[in-house]
Amino acid sequence: MTQTIEELFQENKVPKFRLKQLQHAIYKDLITDYDEISTFPQWLKDKIKEAKIPLTTMELIESHRSGNTVKFVLKTHDGHFIESVLIEHKDERKTVCVSCQVFCAVGCKFCATGANQYRRNLTTEEIVEQVLFVSRYLKHQEVRVTNVVYMGMGEPFLTYKPVSESLLMLNSPDYFNIGARHIVVSTSGIVPRIYDYAEIGIQAKLAISLHAPNQKLRSEMMPISDRYPLDDLMKACDYFVEKTGKRISYEYVLIGNVNDQIEHARELVELLIDRKAHVNLLVYNPHEFADYKMPMEKDVIAFRNYLKTRGIEVTIRKSMGDDISGACGQLSGKQLDKKKNKAVFAQREFFDGDLEIKDKSKSPAKA
Repeated sequence: MTQTIEELFQENKVPKFRLKQLQHAIYKDLITDYDEISTFPQWLKDKIKEAKIPLTTMELIESHRSGNTVKFVLKTHDGHFIESVLIEHKDERKTVCVSCQVFCAVGCKFCATGANQYRRNLTTEEIVEQVLFVSRYLKHQEVRVTNVVYMGMGEPFLTYKPVSESLLMLNSPDYFNIGARHIVVSTSGIVPRIYDYAEIGIQAKLAISLHAPNQKLRSEMMPISDRYPLDDLMKACDYFVEKTGKRISYEYVLIGNVNDQIEHARELVELLIDRKAHVNLLVYNPHEFADYKMPMEKDVIAFRNYLKTRGIEVTIRKSMGDDISGACGQLSGKQLDKKKNKAVFAQREFFDGDLEIKDKSKSPAKA
């Protein structure tokens, strides 16, 4: 945009209360055209249209529905493509899975998103706009977004400032007024940011993409574990629980003959038995960027039962949207970019600069 709304209003000496009216029109009335703002005089609407200031920074390119799941492909102002997913639950919850990066800087070996080269972080505005697009989609049903999960493309804790700012906006009564307990941020294990997130001050939830019960296997599957080993990750998780009192969800994608056997379940019990934890088991969704296989149903059931009988709270999550490449680990923007770039763990400069780690051995005293 060559000019912002704020600049236009200042130039034309528009009273500040008009910005509040505009905010209400966008995030409450869910307008798609400035002409829909009933509180604005016509001359002001004309001024905005003359300036050609768009309502959003991104453009909806296409959407795909499969049952109760809808995938949205959005184009950023600089020509990148990201994906967001709406899940319409039977209990009337409307959950939006948002992306926070263009592709991903972490490069988990089983994930389609990481099979493409990381491009950039999304801005606060771009994260919030994903919820806005879905809210507009739901408007005709006279329902609202009730839940948001940061589990789309990208690693939220490598985009911490935009993610934390967008989280506060989603929770704010002035924007979407989504309860903090209905917002979940998922991380692959950026340890310093887990400590920061524990201090954020609202009741948003934390999910850990674990996927392996020991350091060796986790390192093979997730390069992030070389930088932030499992022991350090679990210490950070313990701090989060002690600080917030909230239970952590541990996401565990079962991959055939990789991490789905009883010996893996046994190690997972040993890791989590004395922790305030809930395990979400997800069945691996095959995609064209990796050679892993789905687990056998009997192995999934046996894994779940072993955890359950040993006192671990566990749920098998149903895969949704896998036929439109909208399920867990499948978001890749592949409708628009089919290059199979080799996933490379992001450069050290990116990590050190983004995280601004003053003390990499940071381990706050227990509260």
